[in-house]
Order: sequence, then C-alpha cells, then structure tokens
Amino acid sequence: MESSDIIEDTTLVSKKPLDSVIPESVKPEDGTQYRLRIKNVPKFASSKMMKELLAKNGCEQVKIQKAPKWDYCFATLKTEEQQYYVLNKLKGIKFKNRELSIQVDNVTEKDRQALFDRRKNEKQQNIEQSGIQKSPEEMLADQVTPLHIYEYQAQLEIKQRGIIKSLETFRDKMDELYNKSQYHSSWLQEEFDFKLPLDLKPMIHSPVLKGYRNKCEFTAGLNLKGEKTVGFLLGAYKDGHNSVLEPDNSIHVSDIAKKIAKAMQNYIRQSLYDVYDRKTKQGNWRQITVRSQNCGNIMIIIQIHPQGLSKEQIDQEKSALAEYFKMFAKEENFDLTSLLVQIYSGVSNGMSEDPLDCIFGTPFIHEEMMNCRFRISPRAFFQTNTAAAELLYQQCGDIIKEIYDPKDFSESPTLIDVCCGTGTIGIALSKSLGTTIKEVVGIELCEEAVEDAKINASLNEINNAEYILGPVEKNLFALHNFSNKTSGTAVAIIDPPRAGVHKNVIKALRKCRAIDHFIYISCDHNAAIQNFVDICRPINKDFHGVPFKPVKAIGVDLFPHAKHVELIIEFRRNREDSEKIKSDQLTDVPSTSALKDGSGTSVSRDIETKE
Repeated sequence: MESSDIIEDTTLVSKKPLDSVIPESVKPEDGTQYRLRIKNVPKFASSKMMKELLAKNGCEQVKIQKAPKWDYCFATLKTEEQQYYVLNKLKGIKFKNRELSIQVDNVTEKDRQALFDRRKNEKQQNIEQSGIQKSPEEMLADQVTPLHIYEYQAQLEIKQRGIIKSLETFRDKMDELYNKSQYHSSWLQEEFDFKLPLDLKPMIHSPVLKGYRNKCEFTAGLNLKGEKTVGFLLGAYKDGHNSVLEPDNSIHVSDIAKKIAKAMQNYIRQSLYDVYDRKTKQGNWRQITVRSQNCGNIMIIIQIHPQGLSKEQIDQEKSALAEYFKMFAKEENFDLTSLLVQIYSGVSNGMSEDPLDCIFGTPFIHEEMMNCRFRISPRAFFQTNTAAAELLYQQCGDIIKEIYDPKDFSESPTLIDVCCGTGTIGIALSKSLGTTIKEVVGIELCEEAVEDAKINASLNEINNAEYILGPVEKNLFALHNFSNKTSGTAVAIIDPPRAGVHKNVIKALRKCRAIDHFIYISCDHNAAIQNFVDICRPINKDFHGVPFKPVKAIGVDLFPHAKHVELIIEFRRNREDSEKIKSDQLTDVPSTSALKDGSGTSVSRDIETKE
C-alpha cells in the first residue's frame, strides 16, 4: 500500500487557534492532500491505536493510514490550518516510550497522477520484458485465481508446501524463544526438535471446484473500450489499473452471480448516471455485492455515490432498481430474497458501515450447512465455500470427539467460540456432537453478529448457548469466571480474520485455566504465525498461563484455484506441566457475577473484513 492511495475528507473537531504561523514555503497547491508523516511508530501499532493516541491529545476525527510492519503512519487533514494545529499539538509526543517525529508530507494531485502513471508504465514494461503478451481475460484469471493453470492435485501440493514452510518458520521462532527461556525445558521444547512441531495430515480437497463462491463483490467501472461494465478490476488500482472486466470466464464465480452482474451492467449502461471513477472521484455507480446460497436465497447489495443526486432522484433510482431486479428474478427463475442499497460518499472502496436500505425482501438471507439453518446479515461473515466449510467444521468436530472420549471424562466440555461471528461453528458443532458438548459460550465484538448468533441458536433449537458482546481482551474476567465456577474442562475454537487476532486475545485464552485444548482455524497461515508463537511461548511478564503445544494440523481447501487455504491446528496444554507452574504465575481477576456496562454485555440465547 502506498501513501497516496487513500484520501478521506475528514474534519478536525477542535477549533483552537494555531500555535504558529504557517510557513509560505510549505503552503500547498490546490488539490493537495494535507498530510503529516508520523515516524518512529512501533510496527505492531494499528491505525486504530494511532487514532486513539491523537484523540487523547486533542486531535479527533483525523484520518490515519498505517499498514502492518510500517514504522510510520500518515495523518490526513481537510485544511492546512488543521494540519498545522495537529503538527504543533503533537510536538514531543510519546507512544510506548518512543518519541514520535512529525513532519509535513503533502501530496499534490500532480504527484498522485505521476505515481499512478509510473506504476501503470512499470506494469506494462514488465509484461513486455517477459515476452509474454496475455489477453485481458488471461490477466484477470491470473489475478483472481492465480493457481488456475495447475491441475487441482498440483494446487493442493503447492498449498501443502506453503503450510510446511509456515510451520517450519513457527518451529524456528519457538526454538529461539525456548533457547532463551529458563522454563519448560522438557516436553514443549522437545516438540520443536523435530522437522515439524506437530503431526501434519494430508490436505482435504474441496468438493466443489467451479462456481463455489457464495459471495462476490463486483466493481462498476469502464472496460478497456470505455464502456460501463460490472466485474473485477483488471489489476490493482495502486498499480495504475482502472479498467473493469466482466467475470464471464472467472471459474470461481457462480453462474447466478455472473447473471446478476450482467443484469446490473445492462441497467447502468442504460442509466443517465456515470460509473464511479476511482481516479477522478466522479460518478455514482460504485459496487454490487451478490450473496448466493446453496439453499437458493439471493442477496444483492448495490452501492451508490450520491454526488450530484437529489433525494428525489435517489428514491426514484431505488424504486427503479427494485422493479428491475424483481422482473429479472422472475425471468431467470431465482429467489431474490434481499435487495439492498447503500448510499456511500467516502473515498475508500468496498462496503462501508453506512446504513443499508432494504428496498425489496428481507434484510437477511439464510444458508443451510451440517443440518443447520443460519441467518446471514449483509455484513456478516460466512465461509465463502459452503460445501468445503462443512468439511472444515467436521474436522474440528472430529478433533473434539477424539479429545473428549466419554470413558475418560466424567463431564462434557464447554465449547468457547472465540470471535464467534454469527455463531456458525459453535452451533454446528453443538448440534453434530450432541452430548459431547455441555454448552457453547460465544464471544463477539459485532452487535449485529451477536443478534444473528442468538437467532441462529434459536433456529436450530440450541438451548445451551450463551453469547457475550464485546472484545475478548476487555472481557477477560468472563473467561476467568468460567474457569473459577466449573471443575470441568473447556475447548476453545477460533476462526479469526485473515490477519489473526491481537495478542491480548491469546493472553486471555492462556489465562483461562479451564481451557486445555485450543483449535485455531487460519485462512492465512503466514499471517497467523505470531499467534501460533504466542499460544506456545514460555511464561513471561506479558504471557501468563501454561503454554499450549501444537499437536496436529490439517489443511482444508476452501479456495480452489486461489492461493489461500484454511489450516486447522490443534493445540493442547499438558496437565502434568500445569501442576509444576507456581500459582503466582497464573494471574487471577476478581470474580464478577455479570459483565458491567462499558466492558461488554452478557447475552443468553433466551433473552454476522476472511476473504
């Protein structure tokens, strides 16, 4: 990600006068992005953390851009007065014992255009130098399904080698940690003396190889001929590409999604309004999202930029879209379950948090999986390959059944579904495993997803599920209370976003003494390596609780022809080693009967980014 790729029109809340005069030499030209570069930032810091830091120092509603591994970030302001207010306000500021340095780093429209053109030229030169001239369709296929040129078995072998490489990196990091540690020179260190730190099983292939995606996001733009088109961006915008190609030949897109994209394309080609241009920021038609489920439910979400449109014009367009797609669904004989419109004027691309207006049907759809029925809201996460997701969850269930043999346990374990989303994993496993699971405790940050989870539990007659609304790391005592009130055991399962979870989530799970087993589902095993390390690292001042050791791993291919793969890793805590750890190394939190306002809300069943 380059510094000039994201621009947002934001306003600084504080209206205090400037502390210094703006030098004439740095007054920006028209069309300039008013930006500050903040240096010496810890690489682990996120945009949210930096935004909170600025807010605490009187600088609110500032656009922050911070990518992982950057040791700097950008703060973007609307005016130069706001820019220099922030510049002076933050002089000498410290973050995590580091003094941050701040400087003006404006980017003009001319600079942005030059960067755009340079990348476009470099891309073309690389193609010419390679001696391979590919058609636009071939280039798009290489982009969205980069493994499509290989036979499917070869794809699985490529992905398995990638998993092995990540696990070897994990092993090397653990070797380094345990060589420095005075603790755990026994069982855990021995695990990392072998080629791989666990038992890696053969990969499970997807039952469906074509048209498997149940969610597709299409861009509205111009094709290479300058015609209004709905499809995929041909190359990355940051590389100078702004053309859109139809998804007709994309093998991972379902037939119904292709038909809906074509229907939307026909509609906007007859429209008086232009498609949105990412470069000029002009136009109205932005994006269309299609969710097509195996049970036949279809959701369509259309995103429109309101610039130049009156409320009456927008309302007229909504009515026209509703009539058009109702007729189209009737002609094509499919169930249009939900049609929504989002009015969004921001500069970032993709679905935003702005309101969604349901102009036809219901504001949700359903999907069926593992003899369960799930409600899916527009923003809710659901695995994009339903058939393969069933195999993924079945593997998790098999691990739990293998661990908790009724002959060895007097009481069934509790399943803690961390970052549970709409509750799919916990509910599916509770139903399939029956009495093997005593109860399900789900923890989720998104209120909409928790509402879906409650409804999904009710739909599937799951009466032993409880959901906690709030971040895991701020609800540590909920897990502590569980471990304090039960003599039984628990298994935690987590299916986090592509980047993994914050280390505080891992800290919370390690401190919950009832959890002896931990199942981690990763859709990007390279990005999750640090999470794996934190799960297993020796006890130190930051990580309390007995470490886990990796036992078994298995890949499940949910993304045929693409590079990603789901990886399940079973982690297990050694009971004998737990008893060797002094009790003062296991920090407790005072018992609380209920979660307090502001820290989370306990929601029982009785009372939806990783793509």
